[in-house]
Amino acid sequence: MHKELDFTELRKGGIIKQRQKDYFILRTRIPGGYLKAEFLPKMLAIAKKYGKGYVHLSTRQCIEIAWIHVRDLDKLIKELKKLGIERGACGPRSRNIVACPGSSVCRFGFTDTEALSAELNKNFFGKDVPKKFKIGLSGCMNSCSKPQENDLGFMAQGEPEVDLKLCIKCALCAKVCEEVCRRGGREPAIIMDKDKMPVYRKEFCFFEGDCVRVCPVNAWKVKKTGYAVFLGGKIGRFPMLGYKIADFVDEKKIPSLIEKAIETYNKIAKKGERLGDAIIRTGLEEVKKQIL
Repeated sequence: MHKELDFTELRKGGIIKQRQKDYFILRTRIPGGYLKAEFLPKMLAIAKKYGKGYVHLSTRQCIEIAWIHVRDLDKLIKELKKLGIERGACGPRSRNIVACPGSSVCRFGFTDTEALSAELNKNFFGKDVPKKFKIGLSGCMNSCSKPQENDLGFMAQGEPEVDLKLCIKCALCAKVCEEVCRRGGREPAIIMDKDKMPVYRKEFCFFEGDCVRVCPVNAWKVKKTGYAVFLGGKIGRFPMLGYKIADFVDEKKIPSLIEKAIETYNKIAKKGERLGDAIIRTGLEEVKKQIL
């Protein structure tokens, strides 16, 4: 049976050779890390029946089950399908999409990253690429899902605006803005004028939305949201942060942008080469031109 196995196909379907002879690791797929509670007992049952009764939580928000014997693989694959548990991927293909909780529950979130990750998973998981392709979504500038460390990362931004008629001159917006901007080495985006009214200077703004959150009378509101886009990030043996190639990209344009990024990656990269390395060799401006 061992000789009949297609290890490439197994890896493609999230079943990875373990270092111990005749044992494998099952990698499941959980888009955005959002897993319904009803699946937890099913995962437990699989771990007990085919593994050693424990699971590993991967850095890409997935559940992995080790110690699956080669003789049980056929039965395991059939049972996963029956239970509705999706398998992950390994090798040269696009991986599970990671995301923070986003605006559904997080007070910092500008966008619903849970819903977006589920939608993108349908169209972009498991695509063949030269090495691997990782996508990360963050609902705000806190970057909890580390979009800058992914081949393609999206980080939500919010542009503020103020209604001076509602302002009570408390200056909390200016104080929090100065703290954020100073840490980032910029002039504050909000200053108080001689009449103690806030003045917004967009050119210095981080678009993190702290001014909106601290305003006690809702004078500050989010004017528009969108995503900053990062390209070519990776960790591994030779880590690099992604290049920021755009700001305030509309959520509706993200699917076509991902499609172009994967198409470009397949066009410019050598076999076994990550997108970031291909960008260094090809030139960022040329790659941006093809994607944007």
